[in-house]
Amino acid sequence: MNDNDHADETPQERIAKVALYLESVKARMPAEEFETLRQAVHEMVHLIADGREGFLETGDRENFTDTIQKEFLTVMAIVMTGRMDHQVVDIPGPDGSPGYAVVTPELANDPDELAKLRETFHDWATERETIDTELDGITRASGIDTDH
Repeated sequence: MNDNDHADETPQERIAKVALYLESVKARMPAEEFETLRQAVHEMVHLIADGREGFLETGDRENFTDTIQKEFLTVMAIVMTGRMDHQVVDIPGPDGSPGYAVVTPELANDPDELAKLRETFHDWATERETIDTELDGITRASGIDTDH
């Protein structure tokens, strides 16, 4: 099955896949973690359905554990692509902070391609950090109050 095989799926078919996946997660995840995941998925699906950009309000970030983050990414991959075979791989930041990427099984099983993906991410993150630092300096030098 190729990526285009899911292009003609109805939203109802994708919702059914998400519901099936969430049932499997519910069976293996502690109830309080599952509730955090369920709320995050609910909020993000509504943002997508409304065609809005926004930030996911996960409440207490300490409760949005690595496990919940990985499951959330998996669910969002199903919502967006209709595919249920994605894998979440670790892509730590340049500073070693945790990070993840959702990839196809083919990419997940190709160490050379994963290494390229990690390198590309590190390059992007390093460039982004440099730009943010420069913008912060400009903001401070201009006297712009960013607390508002």
